[in-house]
Amino acid sequence: MRPKQVHNWSYSKNSNGYIIVFDKHFLKETTDFVDDPFFDLSDKNTQFLKPLFENLIEEFNINDKLSEKTIVQGIQYLLLQLKRLSNENPKNKEIKPKTILEFSKLVSDNICENISVNEYASKLNLSVDKLNEICKENYGQSPKTIILEKKITEAKRLLYFTDLSVKEIAFRLGFEDSSYFSRIFKQKANLSPTEFKSA
Repeated sequence: MRPKQVHNWSYSKNSNGYIIVFDKHFLKETTDFVDDPFFDLSDKNTQFLKPLFENLIEEFNINDKLSEKTIVQGIQYLLLQLKRLSNENPKNKEIKPKTILEFSKLVSDNICENISVNEYASKLNLSVDKLNEICKENYGQSPKTIILEKKITEAKRLLYFTDLSVKEIAFRLGFEDSSYFSRIFKQKANLSPTEFKSA
């Protein structure tokens, strides 16, 4: 799951499990993971990784003076093994070019600004057509759609975690018309901003 991604959990009646949470700097220092956070594991690789998770759980339950350091090292080892398995899978070697990652970061960093596709293309030293081509190849979406979806994701976060009004959120995210923002939000989320906030 990406940092700041809006999410919630839905559990079945008899579900159980564990969630590993760590700082993003920990991930960066451990290994240079690709931007795509998903890849498929074969049954063989799943069986290989299972004991690593079991060791973490066992160490968590021991909970002595050495447990924290042991768990940190265990997570580092687990992440490195995941990186190795990702590299071994040809399907996962289709790493997105640097430009698309830079574009994605630029949009995230300027999510509250009303920046046009032309301006983003200029910042990346690309033509609008080239940026559109790169986005379509890697995300199957136009730059405009990517920008809009990131704004809607941020809107969800603000609706969920703050007391800002719908109008305040719309203006904060660069929408000059709050009615237009509400209409676009409902198209993307299947709920109005007010319905999403109270859900």
